[in-house]
Amino acid sequence: MKTVQYVVFRYLTDAEFFNIYKPQGTEERGGGQSYIDFPVGVVTLGDWRMFFTGVPSVTRRQGPGWTFRMNSIGLDVVQQLTVFQRRAQSFAVSSQKITSKESNRVAAWHPENGFPQPNDPMNRASCPAKLAIYVVRTDGGEFWAGWFQDTVPCKDEGARAILRDMLLDDRDQGDAGFIAPRSALYLDESNIFRPFYTTTASTQAVTVVPDVTAPRETRAEKATRVRLQRRVRSEEEVTKSLFDEDEGRFSEAEDKLKEVIVKVRSRNARAVQDLKELYRGRCQISGEQLTFVKKDGTLYCEAHHLVPLGNEGADSPYNIIIVSPLIHRMLHYAEVSDIDLSKISIDNKLDMTINGEAYRITWHPEHANHVRSHQAG
Repeated sequence: MKTVQYVVFRYLTDAEFFNIYKPQGTEERGGGQSYIDFPVGVVTLGDWRMFFTGVPSVTRRQGPGWTFRMNSIGLDVVQQLTVFQRRAQSFAVSSQKITSKESNRVAAWHPENGFPQPNDPMNRASCPAKLAIYVVRTDGGEFWAGWFQDTVPCKDEGARAILRDMLLDDRDQGDAGFIAPRSALYLDESNIFRPFYTTTASTQAVTVVPDVTAPRETRAEKATRVRLQRRVRSEEEVTKSLFDEDEGRFSEAEDKLKEVIVKVRSRNARAVQDLKELYRGRCQISGEQLTFVKKDGTLYCEAHHLVPLGNEGADSPYNIIIVSPLIHRMLHYAEVSDIDLSKISIDNKLDMTINGEAYRITWHPEHANHVRSHQAG
């Protein structure tokens, strides 16, 4: 259990979100911004001096800066990070532009760890609504980074009350703040989505505490309402879209690079979207247990490549499963047993272990049939 001493937060603007993701050369004469700003009008020099008490400072042309060890909530990652006064009006977290050679993107804010990324990196107005990043200082002098998107990162009402200024509904892009809790607030550094709590009873809950500000309708009711509002493709339509293509497309495109302005790996975004729709957002390992409902009424899910793209894994439906965000992180960072797709059972299941505990992947029959066909071929 870690006691929270201070919290600084920032709601990202379209400009910041665009600039920390955009490919090199997107705009003539740069726009090489690689930082996230905190305006001094709300997070003052005095606030930063308290926040970095005990951390040596270095005086720069515009003001002080601090280099410190940053931890990321829910991840076993520690990195060196710098916060400095970039100009008279703001302090900045440096080196956050993901396409830069000097990139030092905070692990908690990295897309491979679940942080939002733009559907179109060339679109300036692409920042998701209510996307906020924050850094916590604990009473042990540790620093922990996290984020949330239009959600409440608290396990109980006490934590919600203490962090009220960070969670106000009228918060807008560019808003920032500094919070010094007046009563005991604790940090569960293993919980990505709800790390803050005030009572030990909160740490004993297995299921996620519901957001009491959400509409009082059940998950099933909300999903039904959303489906009535927009057409949902049938399984037959989804599988036809997913698999009725020239088989050679997937074998040829997996490692292909396309020229935009710089070279980036081609991603099979349509296959991912089709798979998410095929499984209706349900995790192939944990079902609905470890996920949550988005504002549009659908389940949040992520695509996982069984063989990573960086290890020459295929960017095709045969190598992709749909999982909850927690399971996704476990598959990347926990001890995972070998996954042999040739051993998928006749009922479309495959047993595996994560950190020595038994889990089971379940495929949609049509998806499993194509995985088997690919294995046989």
